[in-house]
Amino acid sequence: MNQRYSKTGLYRGLLLIIVPFTVYSIGLIPPVLSLKFFINLLNLNNLFHLVIFSFVLFFELLFFFISEVLTTAFFINILKLKYEEGIYELTLRDKTFFKFVLFSAMYLPLIKLLKLFGLEPLATKYAKLLGAKIGKNVILAGRINDPCLTEIGDNSVIGGHSIISAHTGEDKLILKRVKIGKNCIVGGWAHIMPGVIMEDNSVLGARSLATKNKVLKSHKVYGGVPAREIKTRRKFHPRRENVI
Repeated sequence: MNQRYSKTGLYRGLLLIIVPFTVYSIGLIPPVLSLKFFINLLNLNNLFHLVIFSFVLFFELLFFFISEVLTTAFFINILKLKYEEGIYELTLRDKTFFKFVLFSAMYLPLIKLLKLFGLEPLATKYAKLLGAKIGKNVILAGRINDPCLTEIGDNSVIGGHSIISAHTGEDKLILKRVKIGKNCIVGGWAHIMPGVIMEDNSVLGARSLATKNKVLKSHKVYGGVPAREIKTRRKFHPRRENVI
């Protein structure tokens, strides 16, 4: 029995290397082919063509991101790697833990690159393709670590460099959905942990930490590490209130 479990862990460990490498390589095929087409079309010894080529390279960068987003999202969905809430063992022998690690291996590097290059609209679309429920008029400058376990309501603002994480690793892998209501504000560099519920019109201040399973009440402002109630939020306008 132990030998069988050992072989399962080894097999899945190899898959964690092979699958992301293969998927990312497939995503590279369209931009590589298009770049080859442009190189054959242009004469790089010609100054005018060289200037055009600089625009081509920028286009190829955008094309690369779009291709990788569509490719990784396709394989994550076709392989059914999206995981569910629960408490799981921190071992590759656990099926859900394996799915979580493989999902993260394909999703996290790309989402970090999208954020690095300021491609927020594409990052938002990517999260939606992987199961995130994001309402209308949402400004999402922060990062969603677990899109399949994240909900954000209409008119909410998620500040830059903030992190919404529906997982934590303690003695076990804990996965619990994060729910952010309508008209909420999450300040820059804030961190939201698994199981957090932000009720409609609540605020989490900049650089604050909403700890596991915390409920931020409607029309209340929270701040600090860990986040505590600071004051009542008197008035809200979805496009006039600053992110704190």
